[in-house]
Amino acid sequence: MKQKLIAELGEFLTFVEALDGLSDEVWFSPLSEGKWSIHDIIIHVMKWDEYFNEVTFPLLAENGAPELTEHPDYLGYNEQSVLYGKGKTKREAVEETIGNRRLLLDQLDRLEERKFTMVYPGERGFTLETYLRTFFISHDKHHIGQIRDYLETN
Repeated sequence: MKQKLIAELGEFLTFVEALDGLSDEVWFSPLSEGKWSIHDIIIHVMKWDEYFNEVTFPLLAENGAPELTEHPDYLGYNEQSVLYGKGKTKREAVEETIGNRRLLLDQLDRLEERKFTMVYPGERGFTLETYLRTFFISHDKHHIGQIRDYLETN
């Protein structure tokens, strides 16, 4: 099960690498009026990986049973993420995204299998598997779908 989760999370790497060939015009254009660009979406996902790597994973590694919850200000964090990406080139965004996702996958690979199935404290009673499926895998698929739809129609 751990390896299946890691493989599913790794699909985002393949997707981002394939986007590297897009023109800057396509990369930086909003998907529709008032929406984010591909650049903004990729930076947004990358920053969530970074948050996991820097905040959630150390808690998993240190005390073993942290509360797995949603970010307390996820909308604000999303806005900060997009602002962080302003001024970054496509290449910089792709490289940073790939680096953060690879780190996330490496860290997950080092965890014992039991850490994926144990129920962590908290209101929602997540296992690491359900947490990753809810906040990462389904999130990846949502944004991959948005970008693919945009690319197919433009």
